[in-house]
Amino acid sequence: MVFEEGGYLIVDEIENHFNHEIVATLTRFFMNKLVNKNGATLIFSTHYSELLDEFDHNDGIYIVRNKNGIYAQKLSEILQKNDIKKSEAFESNFLGGTVPTYDSYIQLKEAIISGKIRET
Repeated sequence: MVFEEGGYLIVDEIENHFNHEIVATLTRFFMNKLVNKNGATLIFSTHYSELLDEFDHNDGIYIVRNKNGIYAQKLSEILQKNDIKKSEAFESNFLGGTVPTYDSYIQLKEAIISGKIRET
């Protein structure tokens, strides 16, 4: 296991494999020097913004954006303060580009109402 030898554990969309509490516990194991004696690294993608709140520091969190090309940016470059929950900053669009715009919401709503989008 990665804790025994160090190295990397990479999981795409970690919430699709484990429930929220298991994911939170796993991230805590990686941050605990008594458990993670060999400096293993967990790299994961997620759509659970609440998981961001498990981390004390912002420098190990990257926000991936797809605007004029795909790029990643350290959360510490965007969010300078720790007095706001990271999940709230993400969900409120404080970080920019993390939630649909009002215009796209209205366009989707109108498309559904007009029948241009149908349930299958």
